[in-house]
Amino acid sequence: MALSGFGILFYTSGVFFYGFSPFFDEILGEFGWGAGVAAGAFAFQRLEQGLFGPIVGYITDRFGPRKSLIGGIFILGVGFILLSQITNLWQFYLSFGLLAFGLGFGSFLTVNTAVNAWFVRKRGRAMALVSYGPGLSSLLVPVIVAMIAFFSWRETLIYMGIATWVICLPLAIVMRRSPESYGLFPDGEDRPISDDSNIEQGQDFSLRQALRTSAFWKYALSSMCGFTFFSALVIHQYVAFKSFGLPDVWAATLVTLWPLASFPGRIVGGILVDMYDTRKVVAGAWALQFLGAIMFVAIYNPAIGIIYAVVFGFGFGLGNPGRLAILGEFFGRKAYGSLLGTQQFLSSITGIVAPVYAGFMYDIYGADGYRLAFLSLALPGAISVYLYLTMKRPVLGETETVTTL
Repeated sequence: MALSGFGILFYTSGVFFYGFSPFFDEILGEFGWGAGVAAGAFAFQRLEQGLFGPIVGYITDRFGPRKSLIGGIFILGVGFILLSQITNLWQFYLSFGLLAFGLGFGSFLTVNTAVNAWFVRKRGRAMALVSYGPGLSSLLVPVIVAMIAFFSWRETLIYMGIATWVICLPLAIVMRRSPESYGLFPDGEDRPISDDSNIEQGQDFSLRQALRTSAFWKYALSSMCGFTFFSALVIHQYVAFKSFGLPDVWAATLVTLWPLASFPGRIVGGILVDMYDTRKVVAGAWALQFLGAIMFVAIYNPAIGIIYAVVFGFGFGLGNPGRLAILGEFFGRKAYGSLLGTQQFLSSITGIVAPVYAGFMYDIYGADGYRLAFLSLALPGAISVYLYLTMKRPVLGETETVTTL
């Protein structure tokens, strides 16, 4: 299960989240659209994914991950192929709508919900293994850049759509719903987990019970604040690096480097969350991401860019296993998908605004507009550190109000 999740997220993260920035540069060049207008498609994609997040989570919790993944992956491939055929802006937006729908069912949310259902004691290590996929996926960026140069951006998108089906559909077939559905137990154990262990690892909250705790809202708000910078980064980074005066080769290198730098962070994070307080591990990771985001604004040469990529990337990777594991650790397996979907819906609010804002700032002020925009988008990351340091483990059955935020 974890290895299949690794494979699916390696491909989908590589071709979209990290690998789409070079396509963005090519599309802007061919059609002459402003960065702000074109980035609106990404905002539309985040809006649609956010709206569908709770639905995807509920369906995965209720009916299992396999059908969701198969359907989502098929639609994702169609979205890439349709994107290769666009001739105007509305088609660009429509293609991104399909990509959003496909990614919602066929990537991050469904994969992590499936893996969480199979682990309790080893949840941190399992989530870390899954997160290695996105951590290594930036290796696909140079491949995409080379394919665009050798073929064209349109042909490359067609090949990506076909590869989506060939690579990810067999991996999706491996996925199963909870081990109890097959007469098995979490973590590969041959007997049920003891009650004491279950309390230690987190109880099974319903969606309604979890939404009444301050812990969930701190978790959700920390993601909203922390991923504000990231939401604009994944779209604009390649164009931003070039506007900062870096050559194409260095722009592609930095786009590849920071996700690679996240890989050792994911390994360390996966170990630490099974040994220490997950909240403190993730708080430290948010602090490193905040520092790296501030350094992004100061990139004037490749040396500063490398330091940014290492600091931000390691911090991003360090927090990834913990951010995914703590939701299961605090609230159990029963409503994991619904809770993760709700968090994604809330995060989509900033994810919609951030890329459009950064794009229009670039259209108006050029490179300095990017610097100002990314500085203001980085600042909310400090709030994420505070929220994790003050987060308290919820106890099932205790009355709590969310006003304690």
